[in-house]
Amino acid sequence: MRLRQTGLLCACLLLAGPAVAAPNDCPAPTLALGRPHIDFVQTQVLGSRVLGPTNSLPGVDAAAMSYDAKGTRAVTVLFRFPAGWSMDKAHYLNSDQEFLVLSGELEFDKVVYGPGDYAYFPAGFAHAGLRSEKGAVVLNFYEGEHLAFYTSAPEGMYQPRKLVRRIASDELRWRKLSKRDFHGGAGLSFKMLRRDRNSGEETWLLKSPPVAANAPALPGIQRFSDAVEELFVIRGEVATPRGLMRSGAYAWRAPNTPIGPFVSTSGFEALIRSKGGAAHGRQLPVTPAVTTANTVAITDVNSPAPPFQPCIPEALQSVAFKAYDLARPY
Repeated sequence: MRLRQTGLLCACLLLAGPAVAAPNDCPAPTLALGRPHIDFVQTQVLGSRVLGPTNSLPGVDAAAMSYDAKGTRAVTVLFRFPAGWSMDKAHYLNSDQEFLVLSGELEFDKVVYGPGDYAYFPAGFAHAGLRSEKGAVVLNFYEGEHLAFYTSAPEGMYQPRKLVRRIASDELRWRKLSKRDFHGGAGLSFKMLRRDRNSGEETWLLKSPPVAANAPALPGIQRFSDAVEELFVIRGEVATPRGLMRSGAYAWRAPNTPIGPFVSTSGFEALIRSKGGAAHGRQLPVTPAVTTANTVAITDVNSPAPPFQPCIPEALQSVAFKAYDLARPY
């Protein structure tokens, strides 16, 4: 029997070009796990396209944020499902899929996922159908080539131990995060969504409380991760040496590049994934010996036009500075 297969998302946004060094001490052009270092870009300015009938999600608007074009074809993408959308064909994907619903509702195999719901489907997991009666915005991660096959998965492809059927993250308790675990900021908390026992890779939600708007400049902590750190700001705003990250901000940070310090007068929540290893690393206090680009003043947060000095690939330079509707969360 000939298999029918369709690509879920093409490499149409050219996000795999070489990174360029900006005057604000960007690291040398680098790829991490086949994807360019991105710190950071707002998803609101990225191009998107409505997937066509040959895709397994026809009619869904897709905006790719980062993509491994020449290797695994892993991709991070924001899906916007229109109200009344459905795809009733039974199928499986040849890639692991991980997602978090940001708004609306999405139904997988008669299980309804609402805002804050998380899942991880291993390659070969059988799907009976998908639908979204109300529409949904979904943060989605594919771990490799993501083709849909309308037949039974090959024996041995599906690994049940990796399945996370559904986690209602809004029902989880926030746990305090040790100063040694992340940036060292006071009051940080987290919710663990997934930890792979073999690779050590993790996916978790991070929450930071607001600080007083009249607080002094933040000396903070600068962190260097041993693995890729992928970040998406779900709500709130956070000032970093690269600029003010608002909801919808996205970063794919190569290992051993400086991260932070940060400060937030609004408080913020973000999803963080470690790729290529556990979310471990080194952290150092920011001292006067560190360049001034690595300190964050509260006044930057309150500025009507806070400085934006991203470290991004050349392909994003033409869109990263575009104005967008600040009321759009993603």
